[in-house]
Amino acid sequence: MMKKLYHLILALVILPTLVSAQVYKSSVLEKNKLKIQLDEGMLYIIPLTEQAIRIRWEKNDMREDKEFVLVNNAPIPAFKTTESASAVTLETNKVILNFNKQTSAIDFTDRSGNIILSEKPGSRKLTSNTVQGQPCFVAEQGFNSPADEHLFGLGQFQDGIFDIRNLSRKLIQVNTQIAVPFLYSSKGYGILWHQYGLTYFNPTTQPVNLEKVNTASEESLVEVTTTSGTQKISQQQALYTGKFSVAADGEYSFLLDLGNMDSRHLLTIDGVPFIDQSNLWLPPAVGKLIKLKAGEHTVQIVCATRNIPKLSYKKTANETVFQSPNAKSLDYVVFFGDNADEVIANYRNLSGKVPMLPLWAYGFWQCRERYTSGDHLVNTVAEFRRRKLPVDVIVQDWQYWGKYGWGVPKFDETHYPEPEKFIKKIHDLNAHFSISVWENLDKKSEIAKAYLNKNLFIKDSPWIDIYNPETQKVHWEALNKNLFSYGVDSWWMDATEPENDALAGKETYFGLGEFYRLTYPLFVSKAVYDGQRTTNPQKRVTILTRSAFLGQQRYGTINWSGDIGWDWDAFQRQIVAGLNYALTGMPYWTTDIGGFFRPGNSQYTDEKYHEILTRWFQWGTFNTIFRMHGYQTETEPWKYGANVESNMRKMLNLRYRLMPYIYAEAWQIHKNNATMMRPLVMDFQNDEVAVSQPFEYMFGKSFLVAPVTKPGLAALPVYLPKSEGWFNFWTGAYFNGGQTLNTAAPLDEIPLFVKAGSIIPMGKVAQSTAQLAQDTIEIRVYAGADASFDLYEDEGDSYNYEKGEYSLINFKWDQKKQSLTIGAVQGGYPNALKNRVFNIVKFAGKATATTKITNIKAIAYSGKRTTVKL
Repeated sequence: MMKKLYHLILALVILPTLVSAQVYKSSVLEKNKLKIQLDEGMLYIIPLTEQAIRIRWEKNDMREDKEFVLVNNAPIPAFKTTESASAVTLETNKVILNFNKQTSAIDFTDRSGNIILSEKPGSRKLTSNTVQGQPCFVAEQGFNSPADEHLFGLGQFQDGIFDIRNLSRKLIQVNTQIAVPFLYSSKGYGILWHQYGLTYFNPTTQPVNLEKVNTASEESLVEVTTTSGTQKISQQQALYTGKFSVAADGEYSFLLDLGNMDSRHLLTIDGVPFIDQSNLWLPPAVGKLIKLKAGEHTVQIVCATRNIPKLSYKKTANETVFQSPNAKSLDYVVFFGDNADEVIANYRNLSGKVPMLPLWAYGFWQCRERYTSGDHLVNTVAEFRRRKLPVDVIVQDWQYWGKYGWGVPKFDETHYPEPEKFIKKIHDLNAHFSISVWENLDKKSEIAKAYLNKNLFIKDSPWIDIYNPETQKVHWEALNKNLFSYGVDSWWMDATEPENDALAGKETYFGLGEFYRLTYPLFVSKAVYDGQRTTNPQKRVTILTRSAFLGQQRYGTINWSGDIGWDWDAFQRQIVAGLNYALTGMPYWTTDIGGFFRPGNSQYTDEKYHEILTRWFQWGTFNTIFRMHGYQTETEPWKYGANVESNMRKMLNLRYRLMPYIYAEAWQIHKNNATMMRPLVMDFQNDEVAVSQPFEYMFGKSFLVAPVTKPGLAALPVYLPKSEGWFNFWTGAYFNGGQTLNTAAPLDEIPLFVKAGSIIPMGKVAQSTAQLAQDTIEIRVYAGADASFDLYEDEGDSYNYEKGEYSLINFKWDQKKQSLTIGAVQGGYPNALKNRVFNIVKFAGKATATTKITNIKAIAYSGKRTTVKL
């Protein structure tokens, strides 16, 4: 009797899994993949490399036949398969995949059998659906996520959440939000969710019924609780209320979806505000993890009157789920590695290497909304030069087109006469010129005729159909004729989402927009990159763009965080957004220093705003791209008074002194798939405290950056990860790793540490990268461990590096021998320096001691190997 009862219980436990699983039929090994026949469709297991495996499940002969991401075909790796009564196994030299015949779930293990990632049994689903009358599937896959796992990536979001495990997100492309469905785990894997349409991460399942509270008149305005106290909502806002009950205490993931972009995210539960953010532009959806007690709860939601909010939730569990409602198949790729660098390298090798940006792109970008004439641009650069404020790029924002119509890529001669002349003046001042371009140009304009004659706009849309190769060609021809031919150096491709999720419900060259809803920015970047490289094969393409998709790193792109606010909360959110973005394999990113939407004219005299502007500027110094911007604002440093200008000059000088280090790190991005802005999980994945730091990160392999994110601080607690030790950059003092240090943070300094076992090359102060004096470089050796650094140099703005025209000088510190070896120069390029001086400065010492050794050893270097005893 007990035995029968046991089998009954076991059956009841297994039954739900079997019902939802796909039943195994047979398997067939082909040259490059393993095919598993299920009772519903075919499951393909495709080893792309030794450390990358693609899983694709197709039903009803439906599949996506367009490949946008995995454009590089790597050699088929060696692999073998075996089959037993319970499993089918595929092995490469690095990874073992086990397909469980009973549950149809897949486990990925290392060669020792340790599970790295596993599908949740019964979670692989393709549910029939339709969109705009066309058949599709809701594709869903769940993975087990152990409690000690940390998850990062998915792009750039404004929810302020660093570790996104269990968080719910809606992945669409809108201003301030970039959806890149690539997830990185502290367990040493990355998941590329290979879908081009709308995607939900950890989709919520329980809706909350909401009712609108009438607020039509002034008298009926309702008070709500916010993080700033009790406030009345405006007549442009609507209040929704509702009740829901949960059966158990615990953590719940909520998704608030307002349908369209909004200016307010406010969710209160039982009178406590859990989501509270205001900005002129906010993404349509936002997620939040909230701990609740069992029982009934009351919610309030405030949003714009035009929007109809939806609120849903689910109890969190040890799982990670991807869901795409407009899919043609289920498709994902898992990348493995001993660390994040290996995972990202594997991904980039398949989706496209990152080209070198020009040297000047790593200098300072001066931008505002907006410069009003050619003379205005030239005079601004001249004033930077007069005040000894380094700058390399000045940016022309929108409306330069004037009489020619909205978004038309052509200078209105009224204020921009003879563009080639004012651009030449900018060049003569050793600066470069970037210009804003949109993909929704006025259809009534003369330039638009070339698009309209070939039906190159998306139907019933202001946006051009950039998916069409002919559109890409015509678009570049317009940019080349009216802008590039005058000397434009780089492109600011604005609103490339396209703005406000504009593909939904539209028909494109590729088909329904719902199927390709995330991919528009990829093709905008492709059009400009391919066009410029064809027109001028020597000038490096530099594209600043507001949105991105998987693989876009191959087109010379930089992303920025869109039209954000200016307060401390907004500032903190950008740091988190940028670090998560870096873990999607996209190396170049920046933000509007000081925020885009600013506090009006008071900003020029308000010392409280000056503080956040200064702190933001310090952090911007350690972004991959260093850029100022602001709405209806004169953003030049001198507009904020002598103190702010002086503090900014200090950071500008530091940025330019670090240019040899930064440019060498840029080479590592191109050559070895490195990442410059490095969340601490990349270098200290076994240090739990380090991994959890949302506002600290590594800049290259050597600098620990800890931006000040709150007002009124003269000191900041900084966690020093477990390592050989750390040196305070400003004082030279040495400290042991694995501790939190109360670090001085005067208003003119950002807390900054250098890891023991580092070599940092520093140049002289320069006013632009064109004036960098590479003949004398200070080489700082931060002792404590062996160290190596490759000093990279090339022409600065050509693609000759692809032909091997560059030089490398290796510096190697031997901790035991206390010696620095400067290797013989490798390679070369036209006009490379033959002789130079390296000034060697060593830092060493014991905890808390001042450690800088002031005697500098000057080494005359002519390209031959030499060793220096320190």
